[in-house]
Amino acid sequence: MSLRKMLMILESMVLARRMKVKQKKIQAYLLRVNKLSGVVYKGYLAEVDNSLEAEQAYVNYDEPNGLITVVSITDEIDVICNDEGKLRNFPMNRFFVDDDGGVWDLLVGNAMCVRHNKDGEFTSILPEDIPVIEKHLVPINPQGLIDYDESEERL
Repeated sequence: MSLRKMLMILESMVLARRMKVKQKKIQAYLLRVNKLSGVVYKGYLAEVDNSLEAEQAYVNYDEPNGLITVVSITDEIDVICNDEGKLRNFPMNRFFVDDDGGVWDLLVGNAMCVRHNKDGEFTSILPEDIPVIEKHLVPINPQGLIDYDESEERL
């Protein structure tokens, strides 16, 4: 085997390994609802830790070890939400609707929208994903949406 061919193989192995490394931080589209007041906020992009613990904390209002569930909006876009949110009486957030506007379900509590790769690992949302998300996750009270203010995060 020639040196050049060996270098090409080694280079492709290094590239493949880099691609399999899970991203530590990703851009997610966050859909918040205040746990106490029920105020629903406009969705916004934020950098988040790409870990189970961070996902659990977000959808479980910063309490550890919450159960999460992942629901697909499209073949590429997922919504992470609390699996027990309805049982725990989390406030209503968004209607989950199909392409025709028919309601499939009701999302309660905070929700995090992300993409996934072919290995099922979460990756960053793209700007062109936001209209798709907004089409399928319709706010309970669209006229009453307000911008999220981090000072209210601990309410």
